[in-house]
Amino acid sequence: INQMVMHRVADTIFDAQVEKLIGAYRKRRDALLGALEANMPDGIAWSRPEGGMFVWLTLPEGADATELLARSVKEARVAFVPGNAFYADGTGRNTLRMSFTLADDRAVNEGVPRLAKLLRD
Repeated sequence: INQMVMHRVADTIFDAQVEKLIGAYRKRRDALLGALEANMPDGIAWSRPEGGMFVWLTLPEGADATELLARSVKEARVAFVPGNAFYADGTGRNTLRMSFTLADDRAVNEGVPRLAKLLRD
């Protein structure tokens, strides 16, 4: 019966819910991309996702996002996931992943400039 109920839910509201989330995620993605564009120092690059829930930043060679995370949480109160966790070969130390799914405009407009300042310093 659980499978029948879930099938019914999926048939009746799933597509509409996905459309609603696409719009919300697009708005949040665009806010994050705009804040990155306005605040990040030279030498920092980032992805421009057409789907998904994350923006990937690439820091200059030699930077270590794992070390940066500790400072970022303590000094800027901004969290992210160091990118090397997603590289099986141990590379990607200079990358990080930022989620935009739960970040509202206020969080983005406060957090990105704080992270950018930390990167500049």
